[in-house]
Amino acid sequence: MQGISSDELVTQLMRLLPEVKPHFEKAAERHDLRMSQVTHWEQVNTSPGAFLSDVLAYPLFQPLMESPEINAEGEEFLKRCFEFIEALEEDPTGWLVDTAYFTFIEFFLESREVCDRAFRYAWPKTRAKILAMLKGWNIPVDPAWE
Repeated sequence: MQGISSDELVTQLMRLLPEVKPHFEKAAERHDLRMSQVTHWEQVNTSPGAFLSDVLAYPLFQPLMESPEINAEGEEFLKRCFEFIEALEEDPTGWLVDTAYFTFIEFFLESREVCDRAFRYAWPKTRAKILAMLKGWNIPVDPAWE
């Protein structure tokens, strides 16, 4: 997948992760809109990170990352989530790179289990960001992660 720009965020999110639909609908309703009327994250929130937190990170991604067991459907969903995170990292404008970090990557500090799961699914840029974060915080890095 190529990088996602701010203007493509909503379209690419819905294409790659349609499971966000019920959460997206709630975000749109809070602003008296129908989901079909929302073409840009600014219409429903103040930042792309807040938008992604509301519709993906908090309701779907983080609970699954913390789940003791993941079924095949969950595995497939996480693979697509990490593809999406990688695409944020590759934003051609560079604007969504911080969004990826603060909305998703920083969460991997939650526990060793979450971090281990992240390395299982992370794509190259995301993996490099996770390693840099861990080393920056002087957190021991499991040799399997490098």
